[in-house]
Amino acid sequence: MVNEIWRLNSNYLAAYTEDAEVMRKIRRSYPQFKVMARYLKEGKLIGIQYLIPNVKKRTIRRMLGVNVSE
Repeated sequence: MVNEIWRLNSNYLAAYTEDAEVMRKIRRSYPQFKVMARYLKEGKLIGIQYLIPNVKKRTIRRMLGVNVSE
């Protein structure tokens, strides 16, 4: 699965995942993570990009298993 995190500014991170389990966990437990974009291929969801508050950096790093790209 493709997982990425990068910094947008001092207050927010962006995260991208193609992992369906992570998408379900975020939808169920983290309403403060806002959807920035949904990526579809032939009508099927393949990935979602999220806007993450910087205070949740540790949470998203552990969930996706990657560090923040600069």
